[in-house]
Amino acid sequence: MKSKWISFYNLFRREFLRFFKVPNNTIFPQLITVLFFFLIFGIALGTRIREVSGVEYFLFILPGLFVQTLINGSYSNPSGSLFFSRMFGSINDVLIAPISYLQFIFAHIFAGMMRGFFLAAGTIVIALFFTNIQVNDWLIMLSYIVLIAFLFACCGILIGLWSKEFEQLNIFINFVVTPLTFLGGVFYTLDMVPEWMALITQLNPIFYMINGVRYGMIGVHDGSVYAGLFFLGIASILIFSWVYYLVRTGYNLKN
Repeated sequence: MKSKWISFYNLFRREFLRFFKVPNNTIFPQLITVLFFFLIFGIALGTRIREVSGVEYFLFILPGLFVQTLINGSYSNPSGSLFFSRMFGSINDVLIAPISYLQFIFAHIFAGMMRGFFLAAGTIVIALFFTNIQVNDWLIMLSYIVLIAFLFACCGILIGLWSKEFEQLNIFINFVVTPLTFLGGVFYTLDMVPEWMALITQLNPIFYMINGVRYGMIGVHDGSVYAGLFFLGIASILIFSWVYYLVRTGYNLKN
């Protein structure tokens, strides 16, 4: 039993530290992108849109950019790690180690979540150079952050197992997450857009993630905060169960 926990710790440590080894690819580009969003939308556009829902526009867009960075970080670590481990055969060293399926999965999930937390914290640090932040509800905000990071780390494992080419790793982020994020109320409220766009936004699951974090962070919300938590909880259970099934059956792990 002790050897399994040693294997779990070593795998988690390896996965957690891997993205620090190439910060020019894994850290700086994401944070620089966030900085440009703040400068263009928060500062330049914010001089014309003074307030939204009673808060300054810069503060209004902060939760959405925070969620976007959290998602990208949590997803990228396990997806990239599993893909390259499979392609180069190093996954075989892990498979023969004394480690359970759950420990294998959680090592990748926790490492992905830590990367997401790190990049999301970097977003807050950058924001503090432009404005002051007073958290409205710590419990709601932290609940959303943990569930979002967990859910998308699981998604990262799924895509990492499925991908056969490097380009396929980015399909989920580029063609699913990014469009849904921009249509998820990052830069607008429901009453600022036409009815058809408001309806599309309300059907978007990422809208409820941004909405929940926005409420926890600055006290502003457009939809039900608790409905978002319920959705995240159910989605996390379903996706995790799918991940466990694929890993247990050796999907794309055993050649």
